[in-house]
Amino acid sequence: MKKLLLRKNLSEESPHGDYGFPFFLSHEILSEYEHASFEVHWHPDLEFTVVLDGEMEYQANDSVYHLTKGCGMFVNANVLHTAKSYEGQDCSYLVITFNPVLIFGHENSTIENAYVEPIIQSQSCSSFYLNPKCIPQNRIIRSILEINRIDKASRVCRELQIKTRLCELWTLLYQELQGVLSEKDMAGSKEILYLKQTLNYIHSHFHEKLTLEKLAASCNISKSRYCHFFKKTMRQTPFEYLLKYRVQKSIPLLLSGAYNITEISEKVGFSGASYYSENFRKYMNCSPTQYRNMHASQ
Repeated sequence: MKKLLLRKNLSEESPHGDYGFPFFLSHEILSEYEHASFEVHWHPDLEFTVVLDGEMEYQANDSVYHLTKGCGMFVNANVLHTAKSYEGQDCSYLVITFNPVLIFGHENSTIENAYVEPIIQSQSCSSFYLNPKCIPQNRIIRSILEINRIDKASRVCRELQIKTRLCELWTLLYQELQGVLSEKDMAGSKEILYLKQTLNYIHSHFHEKLTLEKLAASCNISKSRYCHFFKKTMRQTPFEYLLKYRVQKSIPLLLSGAYNITEISEKVGFSGASYYSENFRKYMNCSPTQYRNMHASQ
């Protein structure tokens, strides 16, 4: 199973390309990830996605999208995003991720100040759905597919051709976003900051006894406001997320064979082996022992 490498603050650890050419393209299949979903994460790079086949539910900050074959997504720098299977369907998709320096060239350039920073800093442009039925947005999708073609060809001047297409891609996106660049949503921005803070806290303290008071205190807000913003942005309660995360963190311990079920349940924060097993079965559709036996030879 594939798994994203994340730091405690949820930022992705794996580099996208290298310093010499910070660009990365990958073909992904959702079912290759545990639970047919990838973990919520963020990175300072820009990301474009095109669905090649199937469907998925994609979330960027507090916006949720239903993506189908042929459509695409733009996710801005430093935006939390995740995706999962839509009604049990698998999904294959193309992702390109790159540092905006490939667009603006050098710090404080005219291109950075006029065309890149206004989008990266906008509170209204955290993500953008690309509809293939909309001619300007379809041009963006076709541009992404053309970058994929160039990348696969691996011919002379590959990097120059990709950089050229990225600039064309950004020009098309900038023109599409002109209508929303002046809009502000500071409340939403504050809630995303709260979300990053509390997910970082949960990931660092999941093995401890966590109460609603402690979770709300991680954002320095009231318990009622905490519950409201968490459910609004994550589409689940904080304790539903915590239980799923504890189950997820138990899997490496389970497969190591070094601990029994009771020891594992204690290490990931469950109050007892039976409660751990109950939640494991709920989220994994089998008992911890069955899961260990199924994956023991893999």
